Amino acid sequence: MQVLGIDPSLRSTGYAILEGDRNRQRVIEYGVIKTPAKEPLDNSLAQIADSLEKIINRYMPDVMSIEDIFVAKNSKVALNLGHVRGVVIQTCTRLGIPVTQYSATRIKETVAGYGRADKEQIQHMVMRTLSLEKKPPKDASDAMAAALTHFFWSDTFEVHR
Repeated sequence: MQVLGIDPSLRSTGYAILEGDRNRQRVIEYGVIKTPAKEPLDNSLAQIADSLEKIINRYMPDVMSIEDIFVAKNSKVALNLGHVRGVVIQTCTRLGIPVTQYSATRIKETVAGYGRADKEQIQHMVMRTLSLEKKPPKDASDAMAAALTHFFWSDTFEVHR
């Protein structure tokens, strides 16, 4: 099974393609889709959708795993995150990729054993779990964590189409 993990963000959306099953996973590709800070919202969303579509067309993953919505302290950040999540989910759905969503707590517990783990802890555990020699960007690590969570919880997920 190939899982596309996504860590949505307006300026740096992390992504990762992992392959495997519950017992063994390996990284196929990971990275960050960056958009310029002064870019208008509509252009940034279009750039994220276009980049994501290219990744999906290159690998045709079986499923996409993304962090479920949460309450953010800053309403503008929350709205922008909602826009990005919407574009990501719509792009995957349009291309026939089932969407799974896991809470931030579940992702952190699954990867780091602690539901309030910080980005550095997630990054460290992703490196250990996937035997990575090089430290990936934190946004890509979070995407890998979302994908790993799907491998361990896939028998309990709900597919959103």
